[in-house]
Amino acid sequence: MAAITATEARKNFFPLLEQVNKDHTPVEIVSKRGNAVLMSKDDYDAMLETSYLMQSPANARRLLASMQRARGGEYTERELIE
Repeated sequence: MAAITATEARKNFFPLLEQVNKDHTPVEIVSKRGNAVLMSKDDYDAMLETSYLMQSPANARRLLASMQRARGGEYTERELIE
């Protein structure tokens, strides 16, 4: 993750917003008063959803097992009904 100073972030705020939304790479903003992370809203929402889904140990096990099966080629493709 790239890190920049708060001064740099302020100078380049709109290009930074575009960058984190375009390439989905968060940027750490470093300051004497504490650090922060700038990330896209979509990535933030996905992180919150993942955290929520993983809160239940049983659900986490099911999700991780199904991801492992999918990576191993154990899945069925289906067409969407429109």
